[in-house]
Amino acid sequence: MPGASRRDDAYPVMLNDGTATRTRKAAPVDLVPVQELHRRCSLGSRALRYHAGQSGLSPAEWRQLSSPERGTTLVTVPAERTDHIIAMTNVMRTEQQGVGELAILVEDAWQARGLGTALAEHAATVARREGHHALAAVVAASNRPMLHVLEKLDARPVAATGSLLDLRILL
Repeated sequence: MPGASRRDDAYPVMLNDGTATRTRKAAPVDLVPVQELHRRCSLGSRALRYHAGQSGLSPAEWRQLSSPERGTTLVTVPAERTDHIIAMTNVMRTEQQGVGELAILVEDAWQARGLGTALAEHAATVARREGHHALAAVVAASNRPMLHVLEKLDARPVAATGSLLDLRILL
């Protein structure tokens, strides 16, 4: 049973309210639940993640995100609903050797419960394991929750372009 092995490899995350979740590597078959995640996220959440109001991911975009050659994409589900993706975390390779790019999308109903912080910390572990010495994140200056999450990882601004901050986390 393919789903069972994916759950066995999952990283457990307990939220601030005691809710159990599991995070695992994404697979190509996750496209539909990831598209559903995007539809459940508000325009504001999607705009903060993509710096535009992207409504979802095309099959081609998903193939890129879920390709191990491009990096690692993780999906998070409630422990009791393994078919319901509530968050997506990306640690993608960049043109800079040893620098990964971090991005996280958390469904609105699951925000402000400690999930983003746990996913960022886990992403740093994944990045180290993949040989990265730093993570880069481009974050809107207005995205106070994500900036707070990244501050916990000692993220430092390295540049600003308009309303976007380019942050680095040394691993």
